[in-house]
Amino acid sequence: MTQPTTNHSSTAYRSFYPPPHLLILPSRHLNRERIATLINHQMNTNPGTVTINYSNGNVYEGSFQPHGIGKLKYADGRISNGIWKNGTIIYEGELADNGEPHGRGRWTYSNGFYEGEWKNGLRHGEGMYKWTDGSSYSGQWKDDKKHGVGVKKWPDGSSYDGEWRENKKHGKGTKRHANGDVWYTGDYRDGRPDGVGTLNYTNGDVYTGQWRANKKHGRGLMTYANEEIYEGEWRVGVRHGSGSFMLTNGDVITGEWINDKMPLDMY
Repeated sequence: MTQPTTNHSSTAYRSFYPPPHLLILPSRHLNRERIATLINHQMNTNPGTVTINYSNGNVYEGSFQPHGIGKLKYADGRISNGIWKNGTIIYEGELADNGEPHGRGRWTYSNGFYEGEWKNGLRHGEGMYKWTDGSSYSGQWKDDKKHGVGVKKWPDGSSYDGEWRENKKHGKGTKRHANGDVWYTGDYRDGRPDGVGTLNYTNGDVYTGQWRANKKHGRGLMTYANEEIYEGEWRVGVRHGSGSFMLTNGDVITGEWINDKMPLDMY
């Protein structure tokens, strides 16, 4: 950590705990009487704030407490506004007049970080959240929630690319396995397949048709890995209603299905 200079006129302390990115100066630089004088001067002239000049040319201006709003001026001329906690900057970026994140910035959380656009203290606009477990989301946000179009990646390598509404997959989207193969593509509602879509099963079966609440429901076409085909109605995940089943030898069985049973099974 860069040591601050001994320019006493621009360095002050309210307590013996260091403000953000500041080490307490050794006793050979400041004695207790000098510290008390600086505290009284700072409290009388500009209560609650402090300016710190570092030996590398950086300058910190901001809250005198370990918690609060501050500004770090780098030696190269860059200026970084931020919010500090326990001596560490947790947010770095643009701020509104009331001190809330507003514009572009990065907030570091205990489980990861978010970098992108903010509005009135909330994640809003384009941004990326990366969790410590390796998962991430990059896309649109609204009122602190994933909302719009975005890509979510999980630690195992699987991903979802599509529309979101209030933190849930909602609208058109595609879910992929870690190797990139498509697992499901189509409509989502409240985080689950709902509407029309295609699901590729790991055993080679493929279903294209209607869904409701993550179950095959309505009309759909199932092509089995052994090349048999069912086309017809489904209810809550099973064949139910009118449908046709084509066997591998070309024979076709047509009729009413009940709870996944073929018409011939009824006799």
